[in-house]
Amino acid sequence: MRKIIFITILSIMLLNCNQAEENKYNEDEIIFVVDMNTNESKSDDDIAKFSELYTEAIDKNEPNSLGWGFYNSNEKIILIERYLNAEAMMEHAKNISEGGKLEANFGKFMEHFTINKIDVYGTASEELKEFVKPFGLPFYFHPDLAKFSRN
Repeated sequence: MRKIIFITILSIMLLNCNQAEENKYNEDEIIFVVDMNTNESKSDDDIAKFSELYTEAIDKNEPNSLGWGFYNSNEKIILIERYLNAEAMMEHAKNISEGGKLEANFGKFMEHFTINKIDVYGTASEELKEFVKPFGLPFYFHPDLAKFSRN
């Protein structure tokens, strides 16, 4: 009898752990990989300091940005932006647009970097695709085939 009770309790615990683990996945995460060059007027030190300041501004103002990082890749800078979902990315775009709380920061961003292209990984809604068109930047969308993302 003790074995049956033990096995039953253990099974319930494992089932609850599996359900809790399943709830940690975010099927809606969308990732932007921004390929950029540094502007010639900026030194490596300028780029490093600004990248840190900009990353801190995003962290402070955008709770639905899951990750944000600038990476040095030979002659380029790669910015990887992770968002909870498409709505979080559109909120970021509003923040850096005219009248947004990060408008001044984005102006400085454009003083430091030239964007070559933006690869978007994840299922991007038609709303998101239409939303980014007016920015006039080269977006390339890559829908997911299989993935997982933990929060």
